[in-house]
Amino acid sequence: MEIIGIKMHGRQDDDSDFVLFSLEEDVNFIEPWQISGNAGRTLAFHGRKGSFIAIHLMKDADTAYSPYGFESMDRSTIVNTTKIKSKEATDKGTWINFSDGSRVHVRKKFTN
Repeated sequence: MEIIGIKMHGRQDDDSDFVLFSLEEDVNFIEPWQISGNAGRTLAFHGRKGSFIAIHLMKDADTAYSPYGFESMDRSTIVNTTKIKSKEATDKGTWINFSDGSRVHVRKKFTN
């Protein structure tokens, strides 16, 4: 599934700010992002091509992206399970480590 996103960092205020990326191939994790304290939250997609934002609700993203290998790990993080290298339990959840070296902490606790 291809998504058009907007660069979170390094914007040029032109068409180069919009990037087409593959949900299945390029995204490691999705989390809510807020540009300022007064702004509403939107989704941020993080992966090997950088970080991008799109307008979706987490519950809609969880439903829409689940056929592509994504799973909701807690109320604020949806993970591409096909990109997981390992999981490390913590007192307050789990570190999920991805094959490209990035990682995210989720509140869901996994048992080994």
